[in-house]
Amino acid sequence: MAALAILGAMSPAEAKAAWIKSNWASGTFVYADLCTLPESGTRVGQRIILRRSPNGDALSYEGADKSEPLAAASMTVDDATKAITFAVQTEAGPLRFQGIAAPDTLTGTLEDEAGAHSVHLPRVLRSHAHEACPGETTGSIGRRR
Repeated sequence: MAALAILGAMSPAEAKAAWIKSNWASGTFVYADLCTLPESGTRVGQRIILRRSPNGDALSYEGADKSEPLAAASMTVDDATKAITFAVQTEAGPLRFQGIAAPDTLTGTLEDEAGAHSVHLPRVLRSHAHEACPGETTGSIGRRR
């Protein structure tokens, strides 16, 4: 309640900025486009989960072909610019990402053994990996290999 009283005493612009900052400072942010291709039943896409806490940040990556999420071995998050970089070690080799986390999307470049790929993942409340893929894709869905 005290936080609401403080936000109420601010101008609308100040309150919005304070709310955005406090929401970015901690919480769980899920960016994903996991889904199932209706024609083949193949699961495609990926999911990135960023957990922010005053005790430290953690990030996990899950590709459609992986059975379990992989914890990022190294990652950076810039609070001012919302820039994110991370690396995970997969069975096929290292996977690196660099990009920007907006309130509704995570965009950037993912680099793996197949090369660099543009990524545009929507922020979701929960991933819908077993639902059919929509007619249009977000840029990362598809067979790369």
